[in-house]
Amino acid sequence: MNFEKTEAHQSIEALSQKIFCDQVDDLYHKVNRVKNEGFDTDLWRVLADAGLLGAIVGEEFGGSGLTFLETSTLLEAQGTVLAKLPLWQSIVVAQAIDTFGSLEQKQALLPNFTAGEAHFSIAASEAARTGFNSILSIANGKVSGCVNDVAFAKDAATILLPLNDRTGNVLYLLDLRRDAVTLELQVTSNNEPHYQLTLDCMPIDPTRIIGASSSADVLEWILQRSYIAIAALQLGVVEEAIKRTALYVSERHQFNKPLASFQAVSHRAANGYIDYSSLRACVWLAAYKISAGQDATTESRTAKWWACEAGHRIGHTAQHLHGGMGADIDYPIHRYFLWAKQLEYTLGGAQEQLAQLGQKLADNDDLGITV
Repeated sequence: MNFEKTEAHQSIEALSQKIFCDQVDDLYHKVNRVKNEGFDTDLWRVLADAGLLGAIVGEEFGGSGLTFLETSTLLEAQGTVLAKLPLWQSIVVAQAIDTFGSLEQKQALLPNFTAGEAHFSIAASEAARTGFNSILSIANGKVSGCVNDVAFAKDAATILLPLNDRTGNVLYLLDLRRDAVTLELQVTSNNEPHYQLTLDCMPIDPTRIIGASSSADVLEWILQRSYIAIAALQLGVVEEAIKRTALYVSERHQFNKPLASFQAVSHRAANGYIDYSSLRACVWLAAYKISAGQDATTESRTAKWWACEAGHRIGHTAQHLHGGMGADIDYPIHRYFLWAKQLEYTLGGAQEQLAQLGQKLADNDDLGITV
């Protein structure tokens, strides 16, 4: 493996960091913290105008054709400023459409996304936690049931819905304008709008099924990229939380000494940096394997496990070392705690990831490292 950044990787990293830092700051969050639904469409278009939204999409549909590893740096930058956007969902769905979709589906959906005029959502949270048993099944050409935790579902150009058609897993491009679906808002810890989708004998349009003819397990394909994308987003969150905490304990004084000079404080902060570094290594490895066209069954779940663990530990470390300021909702550090916790539980918590990883290793002797 080669972690040396390509010129394109360096360019997208610098550009995404500049845009997010210029557009989103602590005052921005104070002004927008009461909004429960929707997201900043102006910021979405800024990313599109810079060519960042379509980075993962082929050039023939307005994208740049970059790899998953190169695109993941955009999610890192988002996590650094806590920008509430349907970014990881749209990136994963766009790549799925570009990989499995028909030419007509690509032409209908991808150009509007790369232009910043549309976003995508994905209904995979429950499938990620319990696997096959939670996927809704197609019966007599129709689907009934509920799907929870579908982020940014409202006004999405399409919602990627994993289904089972008895022959295997498929992906369905749900269209809220044509499909009979009821949405119920579910507000989350970081104030992202999630929804419960209720489908009551909804007819399935066969032309909007993708992945049925693929030799790949499309559900596993989606989950691997979703885990890595969330871990990349968490990487940005915890990196900024550690930076802010280090600055705070260096400037804050007790007994005429900076807090950072106390051994207990410096040790806990150092442990947080070690957790961040471990998460970074796992994210880069998993994203590299995906970009190289390799299977990342264990690597993606390891990255998600580290995202849960590092998010939990660093989130609590930042709160603890900020003392009473950490509980003040007018002070910014509490938002990093809320985001870290929300990402920890998105698509399953640490123990769920560990259980899945253990089962995968038990079922397949080719996975993992032979000792």
